[in-house]
This record gives sequence, C-alpha cells and structure tokens, in this order.
Amino acid sequence: MSKRHLKRFSLILALVFVFSGTVAYAATFKDVSSTHWAKEYIDKVSKAGLILGDNEGNFRPKANVTKLEAAIMLARMMGMDATKTAKAKQEYQAFLTQNNIPTWAQDGVAVALAAKVVTQDEVKGFYVNGQPAVAQKVDITRYLTKAMGLEEEAKKTTIVRLSFKDAESIGSEDTRYVDMMIKKGIIDPNGDEQGKFNPSSLVTRDVMAKMLSVGYDYMVANLLLNRPFPGDTVAVKTQTITGTISSILRTNSEVYITIEDRIGQRSTYIVNSNSDVKLDNNKILYTELIEGLKFEAKVTEDYKVVSLYAEGINEEYKGIVKSVIQTSPQMLTIEYTTNESTKTTARKSFSIDSNVDITLDGKSAFLREIKEGDNAEIKVINSKITRIKAESRYLKLTGTIKDIKLASSDYYLVIEDKDEKTFEYPMDKYVSVYRNKSKAKVIDLRKGDNVTIDIEYGVITDIEAKIVKKEGEGSVVSILHAKKPEITIINNKGEKETYFIGLGATIRLDKERAELYDIREGYFIEYTAEGDEITSLYALTRQRNNIYIGNIKAITTRHSMITVMLYDVYNNTSEEKTIFYTSDTTFMNLYGSTVRESSLDVGDEIIIIANYNDTFIEAISIIVPYKK
Repeated sequence: MSKRHLKRFSLILALVFVFSGTVAYAATFKDVSSTHWAKEYIDKVSKAGLILGDNEGNFRPKANVTKLEAAIMLARMMGMDATKTAKAKQEYQAFLTQNNIPTWAQDGVAVALAAKVVTQDEVKGFYVNGQPAVAQKVDITRYLTKAMGLEEEAKKTTIVRLSFKDAESIGSEDTRYVDMMIKKGIIDPNGDEQGKFNPSSLVTRDVMAKMLSVGYDYMVANLLLNRPFPGDTVAVKTQTITGTISSILRTNSEVYITIEDRIGQRSTYIVNSNSDVKLDNNKILYTELIEGLKFEAKVTEDYKVVSLYAEGINEEYKGIVKSVIQTSPQMLTIEYTTNESTKTTARKSFSIDSNVDITLDGKSAFLREIKEGDNAEIKVINSKITRIKAESRYLKLTGTIKDIKLASSDYYLVIEDKDEKTFEYPMDKYVSVYRNKSKAKVIDLRKGDNVTIDIEYGVITDIEAKIVKKEGEGSVVSILHAKKPEITIINNKGEKETYFIGLGATIRLDKERAELYDIREGYFIEYTAEGDEITSLYALTRQRNNIYIGNIKAITTRHSMITVMLYDVYNNTSEEKTIFYTSDTTFMNLYGSTVRESSLDVGDEIIIIANYNDTFIEAISIIVPYKK
C-alpha cells in the first residue's frame, strides 16, 4: 500500500475510533429483541451516540421521528466538535429562543442550521400548535442528503428517472434528493411491497436508525465528519508543486494523477470536484485532465489538489496515415519520421476532436474519406486531433504547366487546374514522361503544356503531356540573346507576353529567311508557339498603324494630349505625332500593373496602342516599358 493510501486509511480508522467513542458500548434496549430486523443498525447508531433511548431503557423502534429529533440526530451524525457547535449556537441563539426550541435541543438545531441541513423557515415549522411536527419520509431524504454533503451533487443531476409507481407524487426538487439517496444505498429503489415510495409517510425510529447508519458509514469513508460549515474560511496548509502528468486513474468521484517532476521522481495526488482546475487559463472539469500536461498545482498535506493550472499540448505531425477508426471514439494513427538522417520512424495514435477540420487534396472532406497510406499533416491540441490536411496516396491531377523548377538536383512541377488552383509537386527520380504520346524527358516539357500527372505519396511518378499550339501577333518590346533566347512582345490588348525561341524555329523577316539577330524592337510579328516556345516567327520591319513606339516631347494635361516623337532607327527617320487620351485609356507598365498618368515625364519612352484616323490618334493603352 502506498504512503498516501496508508495515510488515508489510518485517518479513517482514527475517525471511526474517535466518533464511536461517544458511547463506549451499544445500549441494550428492553424493547428491541435479538431478532428485530433493525437490531444491527440500532446497535451501531446507539454506540455512535446518534440516537439515544429513553430513561426507562427503551428505544421505541415504532415511534415516529419528529422534525426536531431528525435535526438533532443528523447534527450528531455530522460529528461537529465542541468549538463548531458553540460557534453555531452563538450565531443562532436569539432565533432558537424566539422559536421556543428547548434548551436540550438547541445545540443540535444550531448545528443543523449552520450546516444548512435545515432552513430557518423549516425550523419555524418544528412545532405546530405547540406540538412537535412529525417528519415525513421526503423531509428525512432532503435533510439527510444535505447532512451528507451531497446537495450540490444532487442538484447537478439534470434528468432523474424514478421507478416508483407513485413517483409523480414526489416534488420535482425532491426527486433529486430521493435519487441521490438511492445511489448511496440509503433508499430501496424498488420501494415498498406495492412498489411505492410514499413521500408523505412517517418515518419510524428503527427505519431512521438504518438510514443514519448507512449515511454515517459514507461520511466516515469520505472524511466528511466534523467538516467546515458552508461559507467558513478554512486555512489549509498547501505547497506548490510542478511537473508533468505521467498517468491518470479515474474513479466515479475522483481522479488520481501521477506526476513526474524535473528529476524524475513520481507522486500521486487526488483531484475532484472541489479542485480548481484550469487549462490555458480556461476553467475545465477535473475529469478532462489528460496525460502529458505540464502544470503547477497547490496540494495539501494529504495529497489533495486545491488548484491546478496546466499548459495545453500543441503538437503537429507530418507523415503517413497507418489506420483510421471511424467508430466512437474516432482515432487516427500516423507514422512520422523522427530522424531524417537515419530515416527512423515512430507511430502515435490520437483521438479526433468532434469539430475537426479535414481537407483532402485541397478540398473539404469527411473522416471516412481518409485512407490508410494517405499523406497527412495533423494538428494535435491536448491529445485530440483538431486539423487533418491530407493528400491521397494515389492522386491524378490534370492541368496546365505554369512552371518547371530545379532545386537541389530535383525537379518540381507547378500546375494550374481548371479552377485556377496552383499545385507544386516534386518529380520522382525515375519519373515516366510522355509528350504527345511519345517518350520524352523532363527537359522536353514546356510551360503551357496540358498535362495529366500521377502522384504517389506526394511525388510525381508519371506525366502525360500534350503540346498546346498557339498563334498570335504583337510588337517586339525586347529580345534576350542567350543560350535559350527569349522575345517579349506587346499584343493588341496591351498585354506583355514572353516566349522562348525554340531550337530550329523558323524565322522570316519581310518574307525572307532571317536569324533572331535580324529582329529589332518595334517590329511587328506573327508567331506560332507550342506552350511557351515559339516554333515559327514572321516579322515586318514596319509596325502596324495602331501600335506606336516613341519618346514623349510634351504633355498637355489640360487637353489630355501627349506629343510623341516616333522613330524608325533603321530608316533613320522620325515623325512627331499628337496622341490624345481619355478616361478610358489604360496606363500600365510592362508587368501589367497600372501606373498613374502623372508619373509620365518628358523624355520617357512609351508604347501606344491606339485608334488612328486622318486627324488624330486616340490612345487605348499607354505602356511605359522603361523608367528613368
């Protein structure tokens, strides 16, 4: 037996001896035969001094118990010491005298009042027309529940179902007291021979002896004798401890927590409904404590927790789902890597919070959709999973290649689906690639290709690509001569487009074969592209009439007018033109971002997309490719 349990057991024995010492022996009553059904109970309460006989040595087992007698008997059962009794009598002396409570009964009634077993209004009804009022069964049930310190527990019961045939005759408030006395074994749940409770029936002294005997045993076992009166401030010596809950043992009314301190020593403490328990500064039930919580607590010398303040456990895990239990309690087991260098793994199982947030492959999902083998990132708060972000072990995705990245010798594919959602996955070292149904390599893929990819454990294993051909036109803005040359144009909508020039691309200039070095800024081109790679390009040295490139000579804001010097460096000619703009004209840079009209300065190079007639040019878009 542990030191804590031994200490508690010794305390119980001590209390039994102390309070059974009120009367050194059980009285032998002339009117209680050895075969009387309640003799055992009568002897016990007589020895404990709870019910006394008369001066002639009789117990009067069939005499009815009065309300006054019941209050005194229950006061004796609570075992209040002389100090508490004197304090109670002093507090209620005037009231007791005013209501004609006999001197011999004043101590007991005062204790019953101070312990809130009876109310002052009930005491006023102890005598009716000068005669002692007899206690009904429902009265004794109510008094006894309060005397045993069970009133709060009784009131917490929201639904009470009594099986008595006359249950409807019991008041709604009193049903809780009756239910509590049934739970503690003081009242028979089956009732009398007819299955009735009979709430208004009278209680005889032998029946009262049994009820007091069972109630007294409960109070001794739960250390409730001589307890403080309600509202009393009791100085309890406590000490502060810190540690981690390593294990929990739950009983019907208490939780035993074993804690481990910083040096690994373990101790066990009792937490119950009287303990002030908080988790992350929020009050919780003591039954909600879990293993693994770090805490600080104030505890008494007899290992009871007065207050406990714990820190919540917030954890995240990333790994593979090993099992999912759908039935209550719902559970998920995840396998995760504990050491990247050695690839060591571990498994943990967690219960799932009722408000868990679940996504699968980027979409909201239900727990039943999560399968063994799926990749998952989980968030765990206080041993409960609150979020699951999962990806199917096997996933097929269709979309358009937006980018192909190379990082640390690994390729990553960025794909945009039909809903314009972007996904990025690494490619397996041995990824299978087909482009237009022909075997290909990763380097053959192009931005803009339509692809269907197979993904396993978050890695691309197969790629089926389809070349997307595109035809377009626009004016050349810039050319990058590099190992993989690029050309940037402005199309008729004023949008910037950049393409690679494919190896072996066909290039013509004014109907003649040419090289990329022959193409100049300002040329108008028509092109055919596969994805982001131009395969054929046809250029004109003269730009279309509706696209102009030049430098600002003057700005007249008042008349929404810009004077531009248009130039042709190859023909060594220039021409001054006046451009008008309206509130519908778009001002932007080459990145498509809007710029303010006021940001334009004399000397700026601009590109104008405009409508032209014989008298003036009206700008649709004005693009600022470079800024000083």
